[in-house]
Amino acid sequence: MRNNNVVVIGAGIAGLSTSYYLNKAGLNVTVLDRDDGNDNCSYGNAGLIVPSHFMPLASPGMIVKAIKMMLKAESSFYIKPRFDKELIAWGWNFRKASTAKHAEESAPVLKELLLANRDLLVELEQQEALDFGLQRKGLLMLCNSEKGFKEEKEVVRKANQLGMAAKMLSADEVNEMEPHIDMNIIGAGYYPEDAHFHPGLLMNQLKAKLKERGVKFRFHTEVMDLEKDSEVITGVKTADGNFYDCSGVVICAGSWSSMLARRLDISMPMQAGKGYSITVQNPDRSPQNCMMFTEAYVAVTPMNGALRFAGTMEMAGLDKSINQNKINALIKSVCQYLPEFSVEDLRRHDIWVGLRPCSPDGLPYVGKLTQYDNVYISTGHAMLGMSLGLISGKIISNLIMSGEAEDDHHHLLHPDRYN
Repeated sequence: MRNNNVVVIGAGIAGLSTSYYLNKAGLNVTVLDRDDGNDNCSYGNAGLIVPSHFMPLASPGMIVKAIKMMLKAESSFYIKPRFDKELIAWGWNFRKASTAKHAEESAPVLKELLLANRDLLVELEQQEALDFGLQRKGLLMLCNSEKGFKEEKEVVRKANQLGMAAKMLSADEVNEMEPHIDMNIIGAGYYPEDAHFHPGLLMNQLKAKLKERGVKFRFHTEVMDLEKDSEVITGVKTADGNFYDCSGVVICAGSWSSMLARRLDISMPMQAGKGYSITVQNPDRSPQNCMMFTEAYVAVTPMNGALRFAGTMEMAGLDKSINQNKINALIKSVCQYLPEFSVEDLRRHDIWVGLRPCSPDGLPYVGKLTQYDNVYISTGHAMLGMSLGLISGKIISNLIMSGEAEDDHHHLLHPDRYN
């Protein structure tokens, strides 16, 4: 390496995780972020660690489901109609990836990464004496329709085929697990290997640990250009006129990553999937386990005395304005599955919104760019940022330090796969 300086672009969980492992390896790390570092989708998400979510977003049947959901104003999925070449190309690639072959190839890779990430979180909390409320109690996929129950049963079957513990529960069995909250369900899928935690606590504690160990953070710093010398990036120019000399660059800028990649003549299709969450502080009644509403795609997470409801996927570009129809959908879903919550009560709480970086094939971009000797990518994790952030950071660190990752995830995750 020309020097020991690495610039990490982005202070979400992907950027912090990469910085953590690079710092442990002895490199000088500077993190640049266009905002204040406290308002990315790593803060307001559901805080789920879900090895159960081994099926990529692009899988058989998803296009039909998406079209049906888009026809309902208050559905959990929506694509804002607009003439946008990038959106059209993304949709075409999504269609091409939504095959049984892609799902079969992706599932074991995602499963391996998700389980590894969960173990790294346990290791992080123990080794660094952190406390971000990690609970390994499993996940309940609540079903309130026969169709949803049947579809979840198929997911459980596939999980068992991959060697994962999972089973279907009756409504009575779920009530035995969760006696303190009423549920309007007919049953659930149960995934004991899943976990949950408080994402804000993890982010704040990890950031503090990195600062303590010498990692430099530059917030409100927008990257304008990456200075090139043939196939090597020699430094990063920012809007405030500064230049950061470096021997390596890691792009972890979430939904903005594809814009940076274009400056390197790299095509990395990405759409921002807007998600919302509502956090109820000190609710009268709360579940013990994290849950998801199977038919509504809404997550429910107990977090240190609070209860967070998170969900929806709205593709409207880099727009963080609140779509009231999506909030209505989120609130109505909660009241449908958990009838002791009322619409009026949930409307009293603040709404959080974030943009999740979604690749068209449902897999993240993790690895080194072929066209450059020292540019690495960790982004495109969609709803699995917390579930894949640490393992992605470790893969990038291994690539930078030794030129190879511990495990070969070949072309499926390669950031050049659309070039």
